[in-house]
Amino acid sequence: MKRAVVTGAAGFIGSHLCTKLLEDEIEVIGIDSARSTEKLDYIGRHANFELINEPMEQLNLKKIIKKADTVFHLACGIHSNEAWNDIENKVKQHIQSTRSLIQAIPSKSVKLIYASSYDVYGKKTGKVTETSTTNPETLFGLIKLTEENYIRMAAANHPVSYVILRFPTIYGPWQPAEMTFQQIINVNEQERDTMNIKKDSITEDAIYVDDAVRALCLAAEKGEKRTIYNIGSGTNGEWSKGLKLLSIKEEDFPKEKRNMVVVGEKAQQELGFQLDVHIEEGLKRQIQHTRQWRKNEG
Repeated sequence: MKRAVVTGAAGFIGSHLCTKLLEDEIEVIGIDSARSTEKLDYIGRHANFELINEPMEQLNLKKIIKKADTVFHLACGIHSNEAWNDIENKVKQHIQSTRSLIQAIPSKSVKLIYASSYDVYGKKTGKVTETSTTNPETLFGLIKLTEENYIRMAAANHPVSYVILRFPTIYGPWQPAEMTFQQIINVNEQERDTMNIKKDSITEDAIYVDDAVRALCLAAEKGEKRTIYNIGSGTNGEWSKGLKLLSIKEEDFPKEKRNMVVVGEKAQQELGFQLDVHIEEGLKRQIQHTRQWRKNEG
């Protein structure tokens, strides 16, 4: 990998990915129409980084992707707990962006890495592999599955090599404020016993953002063409463990009826993916980042 395009570059995962790629001396073109690009301030003047802060549908993507060998498609206009409203337009907008991106990819020599989610599986019981049936029960999951299906369908008629990664809850510095760990971190410890915790849509597993980024890079380097990988910690109950580490009593945990175990053996065997940052260290880093950010803002 020498030159990469990252959609959603100013987002939580995208900003971490851009930083990692630049550290590895890879040229990066970031695309994002976000109002705030604060997460990219650290790398904004890097000689190998260019940010295009415009909507994808207004860009000449063929020209942008022309010299790239990898496209990381992370852009998503909704959050994981988005309400079920204006479904048709939201799905249509995401498909149009994905279609434009695929049509702009010139040849099989360019690899498309798509960040999906466990949300595509819906609520299941027992072990879940990449071949398990999908049945999303969130708008986020529906959009992710629709984009997955479009990529797979388009690849049958267009010379595109893709790898789809299905992620659990991702946490770490810059985690969105509506996500459970960051909600808890944002309140005083004395208030945690009485707060109304809004749970993430995925409570089966959680991985640190640096591990998610590493999985994306491994997919670009080693991933089998036109395949799907579940990415996970390899340990059951990481999300719940995170709540305990954040001083939430077990009786106050948000209720979860399902009992799904998503299996990530394929990624371990084919990509060599293993968890590097365990949740004790990951949450410590997230808390430290939040405190430092507040200090700088204050």
